[in-house]
Amino acid sequence: MNLMKPLDFSLRSCSYDDIPAVMDVNETTLPENYPLFFYEQILEKYPKTFILAYNKDDPKQIIGYIMWRVERGLSSFGLDHVKKAHLVSLAVLQNHRRKGIANELLLRSMDLIREFKISEYVLEVRVSNSGAVRLYKELHDFKKIRIIGHYYRDGEDAFYMAAINKEKETKKISNHDLSGMTDKEIKQHFLDKNQGYLLYNCPNCNSLQIKALKYSLAGTVDPDNKETLDCADCNEKLALYDISQGKYNSFK
Repeated sequence: MNLMKPLDFSLRSCSYDDIPAVMDVNETTLPENYPLFFYEQILEKYPKTFILAYNKDDPKQIIGYIMWRVERGLSSFGLDHVKKAHLVSLAVLQNHRRKGIANELLLRSMDLIREFKISEYVLEVRVSNSGAVRLYKELHDFKKIRIIGHYYRDGEDAFYMAAINKEKETKKISNHDLSGMTDKEIKQHFLDKNQGYLLYNCPNCNSLQIKALKYSLAGTVDPDNKETLDCADCNEKLALYDISQGKYNSFK
């Protein structure tokens, strides 16, 4: 059997000319197949995150692909309405598996789709696909949220899994970025880029912070909660309770 050596592959964005080869990979590896126009729509809307894995020695030989779409809905981790990156399809040809290709496709595409300012990644996976579940859980920190009964055409259930976009979970706007901006402009900048999170100033160095404390938690943190968050600039420890109460000039 003519197998490629580990890492003897590369990644690139899909083009319209690649779609027939992508469809071949899909139909060879997965029972969930899609019409031509579906691939074209994904490519039109999300060209950077429709990524292919190919043989370095033969760039026309497509050995795997990944597709995402962006949608809005209720968070898997709270009551907020958030923007999500939804994994549409991920496939690697059978004789090229266990070489890290699926993991590399995930790493590249999950990084690129952040430009849509998503808060979470979500996907469905067969409950019997233990290898994929392990990949999502152990290497990409996906959590099992629920089971969707009879999700697939053959009647098999699916795990609905989700992961937080950690880059968005903890953010900071530097003072340089805010120079010359009014409080109203700063607030709007924050709402546009980090909707759903509290904004506040460090009382020690006065730098503006955005941390993983959602509006839904404002005012609800127990006074006995001793958890703290560190300032991204001076490492001052700020009490989670105080942040939730608006003590550090947070916008609500």
